Amino acid sequence: MADVSPAQGNRVLCYCDDCQAFARHLGTEGMMDARGGTEIYQVFPAQIRLTAGAEQLRLLRLSEKGLLRWYTACCRSPVGNMLSSPRSPFVGLFRGVLAVEDDALEAAIGPIVGRIQGRFAVGGCPPGVHPRAPVGLLWRSLVFLGRGFFTGKYAPSPFFDAATGSPVREAQVLTRQERAVLVPGS
Repeated sequence: MADVSPAQGNRVLCYCDDCQAFARHLGTEGMMDARGGTEIYQVFPAQIRLTAGAEQLRLLRLSEKGLLRWYTACCRSPVGNMLSSPRSPFVGLFRGVLAVEDDALEAAIGPIVGRIQGRFAVGGCPPGVHPRAPVGLLWRSLVFLGRGFFTGKYAPSPFFDAATGSPVREAQVLTRQERAVLVPGS
């Protein structure tokens, strides 16, 4: 990944039911914390380089209009999520994708700037987690997305074919029944 720094992305901890459903679908250990939180680093697609294993990339959507959720077929590791447009100005990379040791993480990508969607956390909203998303974080994210869109940092993207504008893989779309079993209490 190019230009990794606290100024080049947003690091958040998300407790949403979609991130939890994705983790459960993959069956990947360690993707979520004990309360269902997933650490994500939002970056511009143009910052990402796949140097090996691109043929293992797979695509899932939790619903027909859901985010594009990328993972690897070989070990079912989550890669990232993004909007369905080839001009999507961000991809939210999952913590496990970043080749940074835990003790160097904050220096490399900065502190967590938001703990969001706590209303979906296992056992209720944890202390210090916003039930939805705080206005300050929404504003920060909009500025980040705008910067990515207007500066063209959505391309090149390893997730979209430059010639066709289509995702590089066909998406598996979960049915309502498949999605429902991934969300406790549905």
